[in-house]
Amino acid sequence: MADMAAFLLHAGQRRRVPNEWDCCAMPAAWAMECGWPDPMKYWRGAYSTEEMGLAFIKDAGGLVALFDCGMASAGIPRVDGEPMEGDIGVLSVGEHQAGAVFTGKRWAMVADRGLAVASIDPACVLALWRVAHG
Repeated sequence: MADMAAFLLHAGQRRRVPNEWDCCAMPAAWAMECGWPDPMKYWRGAYSTEEMGLAFIKDAGGLVALFDCGMASAGIPRVDGEPMEGDIGVLSVGEHQAGAVFTGKRWAMVADRGLAVASIDPACVLALWRVAHG
């Protein structure tokens, strides 16, 4: 598996920028760090503001549908069950959904001010994809 600690250290130094470093771009970057093709390749540059991003997600049928499309295009398998370290998930966080990476204990995601790491109720994990190798 790729070096998650180094990835998260770098992620923690970045600020949220729609379509560059957000709840879609960070998990896609992790997938690429793990050796997969870019799951975001079909929508990079498709939005540049929060409002455009939310409209894009809505038009795709929701964040799970968008991730399903992107992950499938990269050959990344969707899985059921408990998350494992390195998995990518779509989470229900309050009234929002977010793409995130499971650290083995908590979920890392891009929030308004940058990287956030939180414990999430397993019932709030809407979908999982397995990207970690080995």
